Amino acid sequence: MPSSVLILWFLLATVVWLVFAWYSWRVYHNPKEEGDILVGFAWDAIRVYCRIYHGMKIIGRQHIPRASNIGGRPVVVVANHTSGLDPILLQSSCPWYIRWMMAADMTGVGLDWLWEFTGVILVDRSGKAEIGGVRTALATLRSHVAVGIFPEGKLRTSLDELNSFLPGVGLIVARADALILPAVIRGTPFHSTSWGSLVEPSRSTVEFHPLIDTKALGLKSSEIAPYLEARYRQWMAPIGAGADQKLLPYAGHEINA
Repeated sequence: MPSSVLILWFLLATVVWLVFAWYSWRVYHNPKEEGDILVGFAWDAIRVYCRIYHGMKIIGRQHIPRASNIGGRPVVVVANHTSGLDPILLQSSCPWYIRWMMAADMTGVGLDWLWEFTGVILVDRSGKAEIGGVRTALATLRSHVAVGIFPEGKLRTSLDELNSFLPGVGLIVARADALILPAVIRGTPFHSTSWGSLVEPSRSTVEFHPLIDTKALGLKSSEIAPYLEARYRQWMAPIGAGADQKLLPYAGHEINA
């Protein structure tokens, strides 16, 4: 075999080995659990799924902090709830792991393995058991891991709907002294069930806004949910929600990290 062909084969093998080594390192050092290869593959798979199958577009990427803990203060990701696709879109947009809060009555049968694998914080909304979910969320934030919350507590029932925000988000943010990373989700498939949106392709958009410091705004825990709901109605005004509302104070309390 000519020496030139051997050199080409050697160069090709070297490139393949370098690519394999890089990807192995990437999978090994995934944001959720370093060393877990399966998690690393899953992390990359959801990114490919969101970008290709759902054509995900990210707006306001500069507002996403580099870490889920800023100056000792944890980050809580807050978003409107449009479909079962929402947590996947948001996770694939952020470079760090997010533990999502989810109502226990929405888990489905035989899917306990999935919620355990993804680290979902299940909340029993039947009564006092809900406190357990809040405690888990606070412990998660103290460990410098981000928590994701959909304050509406349920899916929309129409394209432009924004349900009232539940007070739990204010309790968690205030007790954890957390910063809020707000995101507005648009363009996801409209389905009556969480699972239906996962199989229909879309052109989804995730729009991030600057971090909100509720402490700097002087908000009590009971005031946080109404404040956030009003802001979301302003942000979603172009698609028919609250365009006539007076703007709330925001400038001067934005954080770029």
